[in-house]
Amino acid sequence: MPETLKALISAEDEKVAVNVGKGGVNVNVGKGNTPPKAPAPAPKGEGKGVGVAVKPPVKGGGGVSVRTPGKGVGVHVGIKSPYDYNYAADTQMLADPSLSMFLLEKDLHSGTKVSLRLVQENNPDAQKTQFLPRGVAEQIPFSSDKFSVALKELNVEQDSDMGVAMKETLQECESPAIKGESKYCATSLESMIDYSTSRLGSNHVTVLATNVPKTAKSMKQEYTIVGVKYVSKPGEKSVVCHSQKYAYAVFYCHEAQGTRTARVWVKGEDGSRAEAVAVCHADTSAWNPNHVAFQVLNVKPGAASLCHFIPQDHVVWLPVN
Repeated sequence: MPETLKALISAEDEKVAVNVGKGGVNVNVGKGNTPPKAPAPAPKGEGKGVGVAVKPPVKGGGGVSVRTPGKGVGVHVGIKSPYDYNYAADTQMLADPSLSMFLLEKDLHSGTKVSLRLVQENNPDAQKTQFLPRGVAEQIPFSSDKFSVALKELNVEQDSDMGVAMKETLQECESPAIKGESKYCATSLESMIDYSTSRLGSNHVTVLATNVPKTAKSMKQEYTIVGVKYVSKPGEKSVVCHSQKYAYAVFYCHEAQGTRTARVWVKGEDGSRAEAVAVCHADTSAWNPNHVAFQVLNVKPGAASLCHFIPQDHVVWLPVN
């Protein structure tokens, strides 16, 4: 389970309890002196949730660690995110469909084989990039207009791999959302929780993430689906947050209407097993017609329900029913 979710954060004007259990994550938010609602019980047979306090590693508040490619460990740049549906497919993604993580919903069943890259970074030297406390993150410019100021404060060279990746992240964050969706780039755990709960209209939500065992021998491999369980109703609203390449933890979050989320159990060709999460979109008519999903699956916008797997360290937020 991603480190970003194993936290209990407290501030003067906000209390957030993130309870992590085998079956998922329950998040409860309370404002001011109002106590948070009691967390929902864990699904039967899937264990109790536990709260983990975060010790402040930097001056000014707590921080939460997430494993992302860091400076000097091979930050990949120049690949547009497949999760921004305004973008057309680039050459590298078309050459390696495992980067796209898409499949038709009609194929989301046991026995289907699919090439996936569930783990985005397996370099043991990858640094743990911290979520900054909101009060600290809000003091660092996060815009293309003040990019040079941010680089100076973060001690990042503009022409370095990290500098280029940060610029691309800002451009993606500043691009418009597609029709019918809302998007937001969270620079702190608190802001990600605030955005997700506000878009879902509830302080009582469940957070799902893909869990890949450390025994997996390859970032990319062919997996066979061995089980599927839908965990949301057809057409339900969801918020999906994708980790971005940046000098500190940043998540690109977008609210999607008309989605359906599933837990998917898969077995890799190396024998490893993983519990993945897939989000299915019933209506893709507003997506860029040259989006990688249409190119890889050979379908047209709006012609079929499409699902995409969520890599490790990305998260899906759902209302608790």
